[in-house]
This record gives sequence, C-alpha cells and structure tokens, in this order.
Amino acid sequence: MSDATIEEIKARLNIVDLIGSYVHLDKSGVHYKACCPFHQERTPSFMVNEEKNMWHCFGCGKGGDVFAFIMEMEGLEFREALKMLAERAGVELPQYKGEERNKETKDRIYELLELSTKFFEKQLAGDAGKEKIGSYLTSRGLSQESIHTFRLGYAPDGWRHLLEFLTGRGFSEQEIESAGLVIQKSKDGGNQSSNISYPASSYYDRFRDRIMFPIFDILGRVIGYSARVAPGGDETQAKYINTPETPVYHKSRALYGLFQAKLAMKQAGVTVIVEGNMDVIAMHQAGIKNTVAVSGTALTDEQLTVMKRYGSEVKLFFDMDGAGQKAARKSAESALSKEILVTVVALPFGKDASDMGKENPEGLREAVKASIPALEYFLQTSLKQYDKDTPDGKRKIAEEYAELLVFVKNPIERAFWIKELSEAIQMEEKLVLGVVNTVIQSRERRERYTPFETGNEEPLKNTLSFGKRSELLREELVGFMYADNVVRETFFNLLLDDETKAFLEKHPLYFFLIQAGTRDPLTLIEDVTLKNEATRLTFHILELPDFIDIPPEDRTGKMLEIAKKYLEDLRREINKREKLIALERALEEARKKNDKELEKKLLSQFTELSLDKS
Repeated sequence: MSDATIEEIKARLNIVDLIGSYVHLDKSGVHYKACCPFHQERTPSFMVNEEKNMWHCFGCGKGGDVFAFIMEMEGLEFREALKMLAERAGVELPQYKGEERNKETKDRIYELLELSTKFFEKQLAGDAGKEKIGSYLTSRGLSQESIHTFRLGYAPDGWRHLLEFLTGRGFSEQEIESAGLVIQKSKDGGNQSSNISYPASSYYDRFRDRIMFPIFDILGRVIGYSARVAPGGDETQAKYINTPETPVYHKSRALYGLFQAKLAMKQAGVTVIVEGNMDVIAMHQAGIKNTVAVSGTALTDEQLTVMKRYGSEVKLFFDMDGAGQKAARKSAESALSKEILVTVVALPFGKDASDMGKENPEGLREAVKASIPALEYFLQTSLKQYDKDTPDGKRKIAEEYAELLVFVKNPIERAFWIKELSEAIQMEEKLVLGVVNTVIQSRERRERYTPFETGNEEPLKNTLSFGKRSELLREELVGFMYADNVVRETFFNLLLDDETKAFLEKHPLYFFLIQAGTRDPLTLIEDVTLKNEATRLTFHILELPDFIDIPPEDRTGKMLEIAKKYLEDLRREINKREKLIALERALEEARKKNDKELEKKLLSQFTELSLDKS
C-alpha cells in the first residue's frame, strides 16, 4: 500500500474523534488525557496530541498513530486496520480484480448472515421460541440482557424456514449454501436407506430445531454459528453442530465471545478460555468478561496468536473430567510453545463454569483469581496419580512431566521447573535433567527450544561509555527532531562533525529520521517497541515547560534555540570523551614504562576532566 494512501487516511481522520469513540478524553493543555484502555490505572497517563496525530501512554509505554491504536484496541493486523480505517475515512483502497470479486462474495455472506441472525432472534422472541427455548435459557441462569448481548436465537423445526426467508430477500440458494446455512441433498449423502425423510427440494436448512449461538469476528460481524439441539429435540443427532468452513468462517481461528470480550481481555492482559458457549455467557454474567471459548475444536496456534494480541497470559478453565483435563494439557502445551503464561482454574469435580455461575458467582470469581501456573498444576496432577516413593512412580512422574517441559522455551523457566520436579520426587537435579533431555531428543524437537545447560554463558563484553549525560543529550535531540519537522530539517542541513554525526546515528530511532524526507517518520517504524519509544520522546518534548503553553506556530523558533544549545553541549561531551580516551591510553603507556611521575600527572588530568561539568 502506498505511503500517499496511508497519509490520506490519517489526514481525513481526527485522532481525537477516533480515540474518543473508545475512551473518554479530557482536554489538558495542548493534549487530551484519559485512563489508558490497555491497562488498569486510576490516574490518567494516556495522552493524545491532535496536532501531531499521535498518542502515548506513560503508564504502559504503548503509543503510535491511528493505525497503532486500532491495531492495539481491536487486535488487528496492519492490513485489517488499514481496511477498517479506510472505510471510516472514505478512502478507496486499490484492489486487484480477484480481490474485488472476493470482497463482493464476502460482503454478500456477511449480509445474509446478519439477516439470518435477525431471523433466529425473531423466532426466539416469538411465542413458540419463547416458551420452548426462552424458558430453558432462563432455567440455565441466562439473563435477558445476556441473550440480547450474545444475540441468541432459535432455528425452528422444519426443512426450509430460513431458506425461504433468505431467497425471499434476493439471495440465491448457492449464496446461502456458501455461507454454510443450507445443505444440498446430494452433497449430504441423502439416500433411500436413510431414516431421514428429506424434502423434495435439493436444498434444505442445515440448522433445524436448535438454539443458535452466533459467532462474531473481531469487528462484530456474524461469521457463523454454534447450534445446540433444542431441549426435548432429536437427541440422536449431535448435541452441537457448527458452521462448516466458509469464505468468512474458519474454525481454527474463530473464538466464541471474542467480540464481546476483547476490551476486557486488553485491559486485563489475560484471556480466560472455557469449553462451551454457555460457560462463556455465565462467566460474562459473573463479571469475568475476558472469557472466550474455542468452537468445538482443540485450541489452535491461530487462536493463541489472536489472544496474544490482547495479553500475555491465558487461564485454562476446562471441565475436571478426563476429557477436560486432556484438553487442558494439550492447550497448555500449545500456549507454552508460544511463550504465553499459562495458568489453570480448578473447580470441584462435576462442576463447570455455567453451573458455578448460576449457583455461586462469587465462588466462580474466586476460583478464577486462584488459578495456579499450569506447570505447577500438572506436576501436582502427576504426583497424585503416581507413587513418588517408588522407583517406577518416580520414573513415570519425571517422564510425563518432561513431556510438558519440552514446550517451555525459556531455559531459565525450564531450569526452575526441573528443580521443582527433582525436589518433588526427591531425585538429584542432574538425573532429572537427563530424563528431560532424553525426552526432548526422542521427540525430535530440537528446532523448537534451547536445551537447558549450565556454565556455558558467554561473559558480557565490556563496553566503553563516556557518561550518561551524552546519551541523555542524544535522546533529547532525537526527540526534538520527532516533535518538529523544521528542527529535523535544520539539523540535517547543519554541517556536523563526523564524531557527532556517528554518535547520533547510533540511536535506534535516528535511522527513520534520515529515511523520512517530508513524511512523518512514525509511519516508517514497524517495530512496536521502537514506535512506542518514538511517541514517548515526542510527548516528552512537547510537555517541557518551555513549550507547553506556546502555540504550535510560535513553538518552532524556541525549539530550534534549545535544540542547538543541546547540540553544542553534546559536541563538548564528545570532545571530552576523545580527550579522556587519549589520557587513558597515555596512562597505560606510563604504567608500562613504570613512570610514576607521569602517571600521577596524567591521572590528575583524567580525574579533573572527568569531574568537569561545564
């Protein structure tokens, strides 16, 4: 995508209006302030600058432009944020013909899925749905507010109710099939020997006599459904069936409840993962809104990637039966391999989040708070299963636990749990380490981690520094150049000596200043950490007492005056550094020659120059 298109989008969008649609902003001098939406805080440290079209939080360190905000807030990749903001700004993005056709197809699917959801909602609100399904949902502890928030519905019994509704609104049978809402008889394998009496038409509704749980994407669009058989319905069929793979629904990426949970996930930095749709709603009702569920599939890397955008921790809250614990173990392995902090929530056997949410919401909240590290949880599980006092029990515990440690990439973390394991089964640590490395080798996963070793750390190399003051001056100068384009252009036109220029170029943000030309250097920074630092430096300069009350049109001259003074100070620091290095070399020669008189004289000069603050 061209820089011109990106700049046009930014020019058309007012950053205060955009961010203000998510959080309440208050005017504070030349900035706007708010409590940060990305971490919990009581005192506002989140700042927005309308003139510079940027934001920064001095609490968590995040910052950037409108694209960075939407990516962070909505958990989107850049391309997704680009499309979202282009649509909001009314900017048409250039597309290939194939992409245009694909977009048209997806737009039609989104449209018919939205209509279908409204159809299901209306059926639930009708007399038959309210009596049959509404009373059941209420008995399970669901409030009317939750039913509305999650847009639950009812697919009535019958072959063509939804099909006729959608075709009556201009959608073709083929389009409805592409959205996963109907089935063609020949494709479903219907035949004379089947007990099901198929309709005469070749197409019929996929979901019949089922409670409908819509699945939304990150933007709140319906992409598919998880459908539960209605109470008293045909129990010979699967209890839950989901939408098949479609152009908009991919079960390996979908997370039930993500749209409703994303803000709470971002604020908490934690995602709670439960097994079922009813569990998600029960958790939300109990105030644990950072909860999602996988859609009838094992936790995937793609789903974990989505969660990682919102925080670095997941809490696994699965059933305590064998299947639930097996799923929890597998999910923990996947999360550990992606270097996500994993904890496990435990409930009394036979209880799930849905039951607990109805009977004891406070107990549910306490259980989630009391989650324990997955590595501790599964170690305790093994210790309960096997006798740690017998050689066979020790071996089984060590081997089973080693299978989990394979997925721990950080060698320090792995070393800690190896020590915990050795103490738990009362074996020497080096023997346990041998078991772990044997398991690692047998699973042929060398490319996925670094085996734990001790005593091989490379010593840190000594580096010569000429004082914190020079580094602070360099940082201030880089900040000035990000805060004002005239300052940046003036400095690039100054005839800098080689030493000063080389020192400035060592700052990681200086490169983007050189490359920017007339563009905003922030737009060139892709690394999140560097972008956060660039916005922090810019806000730091704008917040200096010398500039805070000066209008933007009068500020440049004052900035240039102070920045040039800083530059002269930096040159003096660099010159002092060169003299100190020369004195250090002379001292070394004097010591080699054992010239005590010269060594004393040079040392005095070195000390005097080091303490000189001018």
